[in-house]
Amino acid sequence: MCRLFGFRSAVPSSTHRSLVEADNALVEQARLHPHGWGMGYFVGPDAYVLKSGDAAHTSDRFRLASSRLRSQTFVVHVRQATVGATDYLNAHPFRHGRWVFAHNGSLWGFEHLAPELLRWIPAQRRALILGETDSEHIFHYLLSQLEAAGWCPSGHQGVNDAQGAGKVLSEAVDQLFLLAAKLGLEPPILNFILTDGEVMFAMRAGKALYLSTQKHHCPDAETCPEPNKFCLLEKRPGSEPVNHMLISSEPIGQDDAWEALEQGELVALGRDWRISRQPALPNWKPSSRVE
Repeated sequence: MCRLFGFRSAVPSSTHRSLVEADNALVEQARLHPHGWGMGYFVGPDAYVLKSGDAAHTSDRFRLASSRLRSQTFVVHVRQATVGATDYLNAHPFRHGRWVFAHNGSLWGFEHLAPELLRWIPAQRRALILGETDSEHIFHYLLSQLEAAGWCPSGHQGVNDAQGAGKVLSEAVDQLFLLAAKLGLEPPILNFILTDGEVMFAMRAGKALYLSTQKHHCPDAETCPEPNKFCLLEKRPGSEPVNHMLISSEPIGQDDAWEALEQGELVALGRDWRISRQPALPNWKPSSRVE
C-alpha cells in the first residue's frame, strides 16, 4: 500500500520536521513504500505538484523540497504500487485545477470495476486520466460527483460548505463499496486526502488514518506568527475552530497529539477552520486484505 500525509495551517509553514526530522517521519516510512513519491502544495491560489518514480528515502530532491517549501497546505504521498507501473504518471498526488488528491489503498478487481467507474465520469474528464492507477480513476470519479452536486470541478470557485461537500464524497465512496459487493469483489480500501488548498477532506476506509489538531509541545511557538495558539490548549472543544490540521497514515513524532479516525469516517476542514465529520455509511465493509 502507501502512506499519506496532509497538512493545513493558518500560517505558511514548512513540513520538514514531519517529513524528514521527526520520529517515524514520512521519509522513514518510505523505506517500506519505495515506488515513488509526490508533494502537492499551494502558492496563493495556485496548486503545484512535485512527483518522482524514485524512492523518497533515497531522494535528495524529496529532502530539498521538504526543507525549502513553505505553504499553508501540503499533501504528500509515498507509494507502494498495487495497480500500475512505477513511474511519474502513476505517482501521487494527482492534480486538476486547484484540486490535489492522494490515495492509500486499492480497488480490488479493478479491471472489473473500471468500466462501471468510467460510466460515472463524463467523457471530457475521462480524457484527463493519463496513468494506469485505480487512484487516478477514483480522483476523477470524486470530482465528477462533486460537479454533479453543483461544485466547481476545477476548484477555482471554492467550497463554502465543506460539510455538504464531505457528505457528497462520503456517499460517492459508499457507492463504490456497493458496486464492489454487487460484483462479488473484495471491499475496496479507500483512504484518501483531497484539498483545494482551502478546504481539506480526509477519509479512513480500510487502513489506519490519524488526525491531529493539537500539540503536546511546539518547538516553533516563540517564532510562530499565528496569534491564536489554539493548538497548545490542553482541551479543545469539538465545535470551535482550529488553526491547523495534520492527517497521517501513522503518528509522526512526539510533539503532536494524534487520534485515530473511525473506520469509514470522513473529516472535512472548512474555510472557517471548523472540522465536521461524516460517519461510515451503510455499505462500508472492512477488507480482509488490509496489510
